[in-house]
Amino acid sequence: MSLLTTLQQLRAAETQHAQPLSRLRHLHIADQPLLFLPLNRPGETARPLAVMAGSDPHHPHLFLAPPGGDDRFLAALAEHVHTYIRSFQQATRIRPAKGEHPERREYLDAPQMVVTGTAAVDYLEKLGRALRYRPIPDGDDPTTSVAHFGRWLTFFAERAEYATSSLLLNLTSLLSIHWATGQSPLEDAHLAPLMAWIFPPDGKTGLQAALAAEDPLQHPTDGPTIDPSFETARLTSLFADLKAVRGPHRQHHVERLRQAAEDYLAPTWELAWEALSTLRGMSPIPSTAVRWDADIRQFTHYSDRLDAGAPPQPRQDNAVSAAVKLAELEHAAAALDAHRALEDTFFMAERRTTGEAFSGIVTHTEPDRVIKPQGPKQRAKLRPRLTVHTTDPVRLEIHRLLAGPHDPAVHMAVCDIVYTPDGTDIVLEVTTRTGTVNKPNRRSIPATDTTLLLTTAPEHFRRPQFPDRDQTPWTHAGLDTAAREEDPA
Repeated sequence: MSLLTTLQQLRAAETQHAQPLSRLRHLHIADQPLLFLPLNRPGETARPLAVMAGSDPHHPHLFLAPPGGDDRFLAALAEHVHTYIRSFQQATRIRPAKGEHPERREYLDAPQMVVTGTAAVDYLEKLGRALRYRPIPDGDDPTTSVAHFGRWLTFFAERAEYATSSLLLNLTSLLSIHWATGQSPLEDAHLAPLMAWIFPPDGKTGLQAALAAEDPLQHPTDGPTIDPSFETARLTSLFADLKAVRGPHRQHHVERLRQAAEDYLAPTWELAWEALSTLRGMSPIPSTAVRWDADIRQFTHYSDRLDAGAPPQPRQDNAVSAAVKLAELEHAAAALDAHRALEDTFFMAERRTTGEAFSGIVTHTEPDRVIKPQGPKQRAKLRPRLTVHTTDPVRLEIHRLLAGPHDPAVHMAVCDIVYTPDGTDIVLEVTTRTGTVNKPNRRSIPATDTTLLLTTAPEHFRRPQFPDRDQTPWTHAGLDTAAREEDPA
């Protein structure tokens, strides 16, 4: 947590109103996302009692799993989600070859699932794990099976781990990035009190509205765990009646259970769409579209794998896969922070307080500095240098690549850092858009006395190179991935 975020939280606690952290959105909001509100059966693990889902805010679909009706419930829910996903698997485009990437086909758009919080993301991961290994009966279409549905749930849950991905949106997490409240992060993880802080009713402060929203009977928690007071007040007697009744009278109690589930989920459904509408109305930072294109490529790639008959995701990554995934997650988070700093003034200010960005005055330049060739086939390179003096705290290392919002395409590498009594002198080498020795590009070299605002360039974060499997020590290679996927047990 940064100094500015803490300051805004203290202001929110003092004024009893939420304080803005950013006016810009960094994740994509689809035109028709699929809102998915699961409600788990009391006392069970990843066994839904009901799910309210749909892409139309005015027409939610409630899927109910009364005792003994799990298979019908899962089949209906799987068909609904599959229909939504298939709607994005119709139109395609061809991406021309570029650099090392060959020409490829990809879909024009991708599905987007939305849940209310981190607990729901974890629940989707558990539900996907429980379903993706289910056997597919002979004669059934694998692409509409419950197991296929579990694989898609796992795909969305795994993509949610990447900070740059918008395929599975976490509403409370996204709202907390844009507003600071006077309550704890644990309380911010629930949609009703968080929205009450941000949009209190007329005549109430955010604190007053949040306290009123904590009544679970009036404002049920957003799940997937059912609040104990609701379970005691309504579900216990309903389950007892369903257990005792058989025959034609059972349907009456099933409808009562359906009404109870709908009453529980309907307030969260309305709040979630209100939150989505608010986030959609915020201006996205420019790199949001680039990240959504990456999500479309991931969706296309996974769709092609399923069509090719790929096995379900393994229950556990081996050492190599885990290392690669961890590196990708760290790379995605760092690159996103760098993009946000270059495109969001508030986030840039936050990074200045932590020493990951600085503002300073150019005190010296060497616009004609040339690096002599090291070999007979190499050419001399124009590598201008400049010195920037700053009074901001600086926590950077040598060779870090920097960029600024004035021109993010101009990269400057840190060559030296000298701490002085009145601040810090940072020696930088311009590495891009310098031009050639014969045709220098002077616009990339800031003039003396110019104020520069710099932070880490997104391009600085590159995925590390991992050894090939045959070069990996046996202590880290683990079981062969293909064998583990064929035998998930």
